[in-house]
Amino acid sequence: MEEINSRDIDLFRKLIASSKSAVVVSHTKPDGDAIGSALGISKALQNVGLKTTVVLPDDYPAYYDFLPQSNEILVASKMWDRVEAIVDSADLLVCVDFNNFSRTDCLENLLQKSTAQKVLIDHHLNPDTSAFDLVFSDNTVSSASELVYWVVTKAFGKDVIAYKGAMALYTGICTDTGSFSYSANSPTLYLAVAQLLEKGINVNEIHNKIYQTYSMGRMKLLGHCINNCLKIFPEMKMAYFSVSQKDLKMFDAEKGDLEGVVNYTLMMKDIEVGALVKEGDDGKVRISFRSKYDFDVNRFASKYFEGGGHRKASGASSVYDIEKTCTYMEDCFRLELLNNENNK
Repeated sequence: MEEINSRDIDLFRKLIASSKSAVVVSHTKPDGDAIGSALGISKALQNVGLKTTVVLPDDYPAYYDFLPQSNEILVASKMWDRVEAIVDSADLLVCVDFNNFSRTDCLENLLQKSTAQKVLIDHHLNPDTSAFDLVFSDNTVSSASELVYWVVTKAFGKDVIAYKGAMALYTGICTDTGSFSYSANSPTLYLAVAQLLEKGINVNEIHNKIYQTYSMGRMKLLGHCINNCLKIFPEMKMAYFSVSQKDLKMFDAEKGDLEGVVNYTLMMKDIEVGALVKEGDDGKVRISFRSKYDFDVNRFASKYFEGGGHRKASGASSVYDIEKTCTYMEDCFRLELLNNENNK
């Protein structure tokens, strides 16, 4: 982890002290790190006396309902008028786990026009620093939740994180590292986790809530994906899942039921790059990329799909339907393989 600038920490304290209310925001299609970092920093700021509200563009998977105060999250797609009023009246916007307001979907314009001071805490590449008054950005950190931990504890001390906040931040760290299987080589990560454990959280219980509460439909969907939706290209050391709305409706899939499925592509010995191509209920096609070794999926997603994220985990949207997206993606991987061979 890069050292956090002390002047930025001083400014962060001043912004908190001068604010009466803050809105904490994360990205669309919220995952464990989005929810964990948002709830974690919200609780920490409440502990120093600031009134906070967590706002998400759309709903999150139900298996995160166990997190304290998750029932207080406002979902913009469900309660727009209330969210609009709260954002308009806020003194401070604290944005976590995204690098650009475009990642907040329906909230983008509302957040951009807000006159509140704007703070970004994020671990993705290429943050839009011009959109924020203060930026804490470090793409070497495991997760936004870990970065939140270091920012708030450096600003207010370790006691600002109590049991509820520790649960949220640990959840974000655990899910964004695949239970510490990737982006988990830094000693500072385990120092943060050790200090979160000192707050009394039960990591076995958290793990069970996240990973061992699958519905029967979700298990059947996973089996269907592996048996019928998986395409393997040994010559490119690449594999991907292609999951249509028809597939999802067959098993009454709920939000979040495909979370983590992309990682199954990398469980195969000779596969180094994997993807999940999913057709949404809005007809849009979204892609999640993962890699094991040297292949930079952030560069690939940016070059061919105007997406991005991290070197080993990235995402994008497609302008094509799901069949054409898959064909185009296969051609792009072949082109990359050819370019790599020519450059040797």
